[in-house]
Amino acid sequence: MSEFFEFMKVLIGCGTVVFLTMMVLLALPQSKLRLVGLELTKWVMALGLLVMIPGPLDVLPDVAPPFTYIDDIGYLVAAIAAIKSARADGRKRKLMEEIELAEMQARRDAATADESDTAGSVPSKETEAADVA
Repeated sequence: MSEFFEFMKVLIGCGTVVFLTMMVLLALPQSKLRLVGLELTKWVMALGLLVMIPGPLDVLPDVAPPFTYIDDIGYLVAAIAAIKSARADGRKRKLMEEIELAEMQARRDAATADESDTAGSVPSKETEAADVA
């Protein structure tokens, strides 16, 4: 029995750390880590819901035969919704990364063009010496 309580202590401690981390990530709206953290959280939630389907724990006790699998259907629907949301977050994150990469390349190209323009317009010492003579 003491092993069970030790397991519960570890589980509660890890859950608290995950919860606090998610709260910090939610408070940072422009963070890249937030996008990744939310996507991973949704995947983990979907996995947990799928594991609960065959599990013995039921939110609604099996009272009557027509309602025996109501909670399992709810787990399945919630897991599908979490998977769809996680995939949408993944596409959004990839799109934002592509946009950021394109912006960085445009800035680099603009900086390279500016350097070549200024290098071409600056008179060299030889040109200045020829103008003086």
